[in-house]
Amino acid sequence: MVIRVVGGGLAGATVAYALAGAGRAVEVLEADPTWGGQLRTARAGGVYYEPTGAHIFHTRDAEVWRLVSGLVRMLPYRHRVRTRVFGTELSWPPQLGELRKLAEWPAIERELRDRPPTPAPDNFETWCVDLMGATLYREFIAGYTRKQWGTEPARLAAAWAPKRIELRDDGFTDLFRDPYQGWPAGGYTDLVDALLRDVPVTMGRRVSVADWDGLCRDAEAVVLTCALDEFFAESRGRLPWRGVSLVSHYLPGVEHELPCGVLNTPGPEVAHTRAIETKWMSGQSGPGTVVSYEYPGAPARHYPVDDVAGDNRRLQAEYEKDLDALPGPPRFAAGRLATYTYIDMDQAIRQGLNVARRVAGAGR
Repeated sequence: MVIRVVGGGLAGATVAYALAGAGRAVEVLEADPTWGGQLRTARAGGVYYEPTGAHIFHTRDAEVWRLVSGLVRMLPYRHRVRTRVFGTELSWPPQLGELRKLAEWPAIERELRDRPPTPAPDNFETWCVDLMGATLYREFIAGYTRKQWGTEPARLAAAWAPKRIELRDDGFTDLFRDPYQGWPAGGYTDLVDALLRDVPVTMGRRVSVADWDGLCRDAEAVVLTCALDEFFAESRGRLPWRGVSLVSHYLPGVEHELPCGVLNTPGPEVAHTRAIETKWMSGQSGPGTVVSYEYPGAPARHYPVDDVAGDNRRLQAEYEKDLDALPGPPRFAAGRLATYTYIDMDQAIRQGLNVARRVAGAGR
C-alpha cells in the first residue's frame, strides 16, 4: 500500500518527506516537468534571483524552523521593504516617524485623529481607510491593490487585511517580527530537493478526478495539493486566481540597484507593483546584480481572490464537499492551491506536517 501525493510544491514535498521519514511508502505526482511549484531560484552571471517572485522565510513555528534549517543552511536575513510614495521612498509598513517629516503630515495627522477606534470589516478599502486615513491609503494601498488584484479594493474582503496591513510608530523597519528568519544558501530549489531526495516522484503527470480510480489503486490515502477546481475540471465553475509574471534584468558591474530587497511601486505611472533584488537576500557581494519587476494579471494560480461577498470561498467549500464525497481511501488537502488560501511558506510546511500526521493516524 502506498500514499499518493498530488503536487510536488512545498506542502506536497513536506507531506512526502514526513511520511517517508516515518517509514511509509509514498509517491508524488507532479504536473510540471520540475518540482517545487513557485519555489525556484535561478542564477544569471552567478547572481541568484527568483524568477517566480520574492520568497522570504520567516516563522514563529520552532518545529518548522528546525526542519528547514536542518535540511539547508539558512543565511541570516531580515527583510525590509520600501515604497515609492510622496515623491520619495518610505518604509513599508508605514512608520509615523518618517511620515511626520512630510509636507503632507498635517492632513495625515488630522485623518489619523479622526479615525474610528476599530477598523470596520465591511471590505478591504473601508478597513484600510479606517486604519490609516484616506491620504495614506491612497498613496500606499489603493493603486497597488488595483494593479495587484485587477479590481476595486472595495470589492475585496477585509478578512486578510489585519495579517498584511499595519501602521507603525515604533521605528522597527523589518517587515516581519518573527523570531526565525533567513534565506537558504543556494536558494529555495535546494530546500525542495532536500525534502524530495528520498521520495519517488513522477513529473509531467497531471491528474484530475477522471484519474481517481487509478490514484486510489493500492493506496491507503491520497493527498491533494493541487487546485480543487482544476482537479474537478471546473465542474462547478472556475475559482478566480490572480497571477503575476516577472521580467528580470541582469545588470553587470552593479553592486546593488535597489535600496533593499523589495521596492513597492503603487503609483499608476508604472505597470509593475514592485521590484525585487534577491542579492540582498542571498548576501552575495561583488559586481553584477539582477532586478526583477513583478507584473500582475498573468494567467496563473498564484493568489486566491477573497471577494467581499464570499462567493469564491463558498465555491471552494463546494469543491471540498465533492472531494469528501468521492469513494475510496481517506483523502486530504494541503497547501495554498488545494485550500484556496493565501499562506506563507512556513504555513505551507505546517499544513504538510499536520496532514502527514493525520494520514499516518488514519492508516493505523
